[in-house]
Amino acid sequence: FIFLAIWIAKRNGVTAQYKKDLKEILTKRDTPIDFGYKTVWIAVKTNDKKRIIEILDLKNTQDANWKSGIETAYNDGIFITPQIGEWTLVVGMQLMRNGGSLNDLNELETKLNQLSSEFGEAQSFGTHRVVEYHHWMKSVKGKTVRIYSYLGEKGENIKIFGEPTTAETELNLFNSLSKEAASDSYWEREDLDYPDEELVMKIAEEWSVNPTKLSQWNDVKDELGIIGN
Repeated sequence: FIFLAIWIAKRNGVTAQYKKDLKEILTKRDTPIDFGYKTVWIAVKTNDKKRIIEILDLKNTQDANWKSGIETAYNDGIFITPQIGEWTLVVGMQLMRNGGSLNDLNELETKLNQLSSEFGEAQSFGTHRVVEYHHWMKSVKGKTVRIYSYLGEKGENIKIFGEPTTAETELNLFNSLSKEAASDSYWEREDLDYPDEELVMKIAEEWSVNPTKLSQWNDVKDELGIIGN
């Protein structure tokens, strides 16, 4: 029910920071637009958009600028951004079609492993403050090295894998899947850190790209992105 609530909430427009009826897909070059809240994205170390489309099995693709791309991503579509440094981002709630379920995470993990086996490294991040859903995932050379996901409204983790990365070493992240969580006293501890959307952005920044700061980047390729579904 909680997982479904994310999906229903999105459908009802709570993720619609940019949500509106799309009348025209713009292709005039423009400047990067910040995003990151109430959505999901992938970061992959390549600019091979054609191969990204193939691996993610995107359909109905067409060129789009930042304005139309981000609007599409917040209107049940997918946007592949222009290259940002070494990275290309793929954004849109369609990346988690079942609203944040374990199945969604497993599918994302599979896609990340496919991408990283070809391009070296791929990551995924997600955050949705309505139900306090957050995740970060990293794959290197075709293998998962880290997954942390948390659903605050239920007060439980969905999936955790791997050792904390450097960006997480100072944190004592809550882990409802741990052996310690079998004890009632674990749930009363005050020394545990719980993720929020700002932590997701912090980890994204240390791993690759913080999408809430795209307008501050100088190394963004002057090109169009691609939308699809």
